[in-house]
Amino acid sequence: MRVLILGGSGFIGSHVVRQLAINGHEVIVAHRGHSAIESGERISELIFGRDKISEFGAQIRKIAPDVVVDMIPKTAQDFWSLLRVVAGVSRRLIVVSSVDVYRAYNRLRKAEPGAPDPVPLKEDAPLRERLYPYRGNAVDALHTAYEYEKILVERLALAEPDLFCTILRLPVVYGPKDPQYRIFDYLKRMDDKRSAIILGKQQAQWRVTRGYVEDVAAAVALASQDGRTGNHIYNVGEPEAVPELEWLKLLAEAAEWDGEIVTLEDEALPEHLFQGYDWRQHLTMDSDRLRQELSWKEVVDRKTALKETIAWQRQHPQEDIDPEKFNYKAEDEALVSQKRPALSKS
Repeated sequence: MRVLILGGSGFIGSHVVRQLAINGHEVIVAHRGHSAIESGERISELIFGRDKISEFGAQIRKIAPDVVVDMIPKTAQDFWSLLRVVAGVSRRLIVVSSVDVYRAYNRLRKAEPGAPDPVPLKEDAPLRERLYPYRGNAVDALHTAYEYEKILVERLALAEPDLFCTILRLPVVYGPKDPQYRIFDYLKRMDDKRSAIILGKQQAQWRVTRGYVEDVAAAVALASQDGRTGNHIYNVGEPEAVPELEWLKLLAEAAEWDGEIVTLEDEALPEHLFQGYDWRQHLTMDSDRLRQELSWKEVVDRKTALKETIAWQRQHPQEDIDPEKFNYKAEDEALVSQKRPALSKS
């Protein structure tokens, strides 16, 4: 099978490329050339930016990939350009989407009114009613965040009559080479030898579905090799999400940090730790459909996954650090204030 992967040099995509090549498939990686790709006799590359898809259309159609995997669909405009190139040429399209399409995501952020949506979220759970969730982060209308909208990408994919489409809604993905450094805030405090880490009491009970990068890549590779007809939507993620407090304890054990985790009411949190979310809205997904229909399961145990993630982040510390996020003086003052009532009773 010949597979074209857009974004195959990235955090998750590089693992997908490796797994497909190991399984005997021919893989063509389309990327901007900013990163080296996995080498191998079954792996080749096309160098072009996402905005140049139309210009490379003839070359892509000549390659005639059986399956196209889009690891980085962000805007409807760019995705439409891809569809116009591969529809009628390829048989199947794999679209990597996100948990952020669900209405629960906006309920968590207090961006849409209403009571928390029931969890775990199944594939037919309500989607966001308000589009373009990251426009507030955009510098201007030309910034990718301004037009970012995976809901529109999903609609275009499912409406394309000349392609069988599989949509994979990913969880919070962690692992080596994570560009978002998702465990960094906790790990830095541990490595800075803080005696205590503060967590809001409501956040301590909050649950979000996570997935280790190799496990998530295995799901993408499986979907790429699926020979069925029709369109399919799958949630990807761990079978049971643990509360944030338990996640922090697991990180502490893997990092060999023996400090104390202190939970405080939101009003007692230092300003830089207060996030303003509605922590009653959990962001957990049900991945049973993927497990049952494609026999997907984790390939790396959680303990190993955390050890490898921590080791990589220690070897590659984040460079751009906002010092305001690590106001240890304010955290120490909050810890002292928390202990005062107990001292006054003694």
